[in-house]
Amino acid sequence: MKKLFPIVATLLVLAISGCAPQVDIDAERAAVRTALGEAWNAVIAKDVDKFIALCADEDIMFPPNAPMVRGKQAVREYMSQLFATPGYSMSRQPPQIEVSGAGDLAYTWDTFELTVNDAEGNPVTQNAKHVVVWKKEPQGTWKIVADIWNSDGPPASE
Repeated sequence: MKKLFPIVATLLVLAISGCAPQVDIDAERAAVRTALGEAWNAVIAKDVDKFIALCADEDIMFPPNAPMVRGKQAVREYMSQLFATPGYSMSRQPPQIEVSGAGDLAYTWDTFELTVNDAEGNPVTQNAKHVVVWKKEPQGTWKIVADIWNSDGPPASE
């Protein structure tokens, strides 16, 4: 019996590991890239509804120099105000995408330029960096769960 135990244990481990679902990380990365592209297109088009559709119910934003924005309704209000800012426009560099080994979490990062008008109506452009955390929903879609960005520039003078 002692001689059979290692063989049975090895077979059991192999059987269990062989039953674990295999994750196609490249396919998941492509799915996140698609979702990210949809989010970015919504930001460029100032389409709040399309952007919100890509957010998880528990989405949290961490905008610079402002309190956290929690939940879809608060994110909707924040993005609506941002999109309505005079002179608003954005452009970004291609993102980097990493997907967890389990294929259920991912994060993306990029750099971007945000332009808005100052109080005198002059365009002011800010260079910034951005990280988004994505979660794969049970139905297989990727949703934003956390979104943080900040400026590359010095702090605003008071």
